[in-house]
Amino acid sequence: MIQINTTNINILTLLSQGEFSLDEFSLYLNLEKKSIYKNINSINSFLKDEKLPLIELNNTNYSLKLSKFQWETLFKRNDFITSDEIVDYLYIKFIHNKFINLEAEKERLDLSRSSIIRYFNEVKRTLENNGSQYEYSVGRGLRLAFLSEMDKAIFSKKLVKFFVKCDFSLNHSIFITDLIKDYNIKSLLNKLYTIFKTLDIPTTHFIISFLCSLYISIDVFGGFNFKKDYDYNKYIKLEKVIKTTLKDYNSNYQNQVFFFVVSLINNDINFEPNILKKALTVINNLKDKLDLHNLDPVLEKVLLKKLCFSLFKHDNYIFKVRNIIINDNEKLLLNIFDDILDYNNIKLFFCDKISIIQILTKIIVEHHKSSLKNILLLFNEVVISDDRYLKDNLADYSKKFNFDIESTFFYKLNPENYKNKYDLILSDEPSLNINTLIVNSFNPIQILSAINSHILENTLKKLCSNK
Repeated sequence: MIQINTTNINILTLLSQGEFSLDEFSLYLNLEKKSIYKNINSINSFLKDEKLPLIELNNTNYSLKLSKFQWETLFKRNDFITSDEIVDYLYIKFIHNKFINLEAEKERLDLSRSSIIRYFNEVKRTLENNGSQYEYSVGRGLRLAFLSEMDKAIFSKKLVKFFVKCDFSLNHSIFITDLIKDYNIKSLLNKLYTIFKTLDIPTTHFIISFLCSLYISIDVFGGFNFKKDYDYNKYIKLEKVIKTTLKDYNSNYQNQVFFFVVSLINNDINFEPNILKKALTVINNLKDKLDLHNLDPVLEKVLLKKLCFSLFKHDNYIFKVRNIIINDNEKLLLNIFDDILDYNNIKLFFCDKISIIQILTKIIVEHHKSSLKNILLLFNEVVISDDRYLKDNLADYSKKFNFDIESTFFYKLNPENYKNKYDLILSDEPSLNINTLIVNSFNPIQILSAINSHILENTLKKLCSNK
């Protein structure tokens, strides 16, 4: 019978989310095409043995048509676990239970004795390097004697990784799920949702995953200290909401959630110092390359958080994919971004790069809107000049521009009247012999989309010409 390996599982994880060409597989997995092709053949042999549909090639795209139930059943198999997940499970279980029996784990994971020893050696190296200590209990197993602060942080981080993957991936460790089943995480998720909804505080699945991890960490070693030099008397209402909602949980968890949420309100970035340092370095490089000095702090914070989360995902191999088609401007931005990452020796998943490029696109447009002031809309339909709905909506979408709406007829009659009065002219008539942007709709969203594309394209042209 064909044995499933980590690369096989990663390919199946991609196929569970859509169709992919060899080129796309290569980008997402960072593998040679020959290797991908070989692994697809191996997977098909496995699928054939399991009497499941095979991976098919249609034109240039590979796909695997399984039902939702078939996908779930596949990823619930005990042998659908990557080497990275095995190490995470052994590490988490040893710290959580403060004891481990490798013979029992060998049977549970269906591994050979040499394999379980090899995997647990990675756990031991991590513990030893961080100053944690363990002891051998003759005939029984290993007992954790001392847990360092570094290993407390890593334990929490590995749980965050698990909860983040549960949010979007079929492929998360059923062994960790079984280990923490008594914590009733589903009930905790509902409580956390209530807190953030009641307080009207925006959150992400990373923050929720961390707070779930914190609940377990408190039970295992007391959690962490999030208290800072804030005036906590200003947050009495917030504290009451948290303690009331979490009344069934111990006071230590209530307090740590409270201190953590206060830090969120004060815009603290709750990532490890090394991740934060890398992200800030990349942002400074982007500011230089893309002429984004004096960047809006709100936009910068969005970019910083996305970069930190993307770095966390890559460092912990949290593999999420959505197949995206990018345009020429986004490709140009991607090349600039890749150069910055290469210069700083930083790796990110391709999917996260594209998400960051999309954020950068918005940032560039917002930052450079001042390059336009007066905009003329020329339409063949004379009635559009009286369209108050269009005018009001354009004013609502962007108060930075002065819009004039006129019939194309008047422009044709005397174009000199319009010369040097407008930074940009849009029209629905392609035959006009002027430098205009063509729009096919009177919809304000499409008009503003055309303006944004113009700002982005012009900005990138200037940046390229200044190289």
